Amino acid sequence: MAGVNFLPWRQYRRRRSVRLWASVFIASILLTGGVGLFWRASVAIDLYGRVLWQQADTALLSSLAAARKPLLARQEAWRKEQVRRQRRQDTLAWQPRLLSLAANLPQNAWLTQLRWQQNQLSLSGLASSASALAVLEQQLRGIVGFQLQQTGAMERDAQGRWQFHYQLKEESNAAPER
Repeated sequence: MAGVNFLPWRQYRRRRSVRLWASVFIASILLTGGVGLFWRASVAIDLYGRVLWQQADTALLSSLAAARKPLLARQEAWRKEQVRRQRRQDTLAWQPRLLSLAANLPQNAWLTQLRWQQNQLSLSGLASSASALAVLEQQLRGIVGFQLQQTGAMERDAQGRWQFHYQLKEESNAAPER
């Protein structure tokens, strides 16, 4: 009977097993290195994105800060224009009342002072006769939007003219829009 030598076959099998495990080990090292490199690249990309984001935020903040002064100046100019317009509208709202007062003023009476304070219109002036004062008082009672208060003192000056002072209180429903 002839003997069979399994020694070369065992060596071949051992080499194959060593090559397999060496390739698995090298593949795992390469795979671990590749995953590490991929992770490092993603961290670097994320860091770069954050740096770009921060630079963009800084640029945006600086541009907003630069644009703030002109914007505030325009806003202040707009606010002043609105106040001016509102004053003009208030003045225009008074125009019909003042024209009515001027149209109803007797010819021999004239105003020396006209004052508006705390919803009260004060009129001071001179009249040449007492009858002109009676007509004036009647006309003041007829002005829409005002209620005549108690009449003030009336006296004669050195030239014989009658000095008068009237107060008209504004009625709340007839107030010009403000």
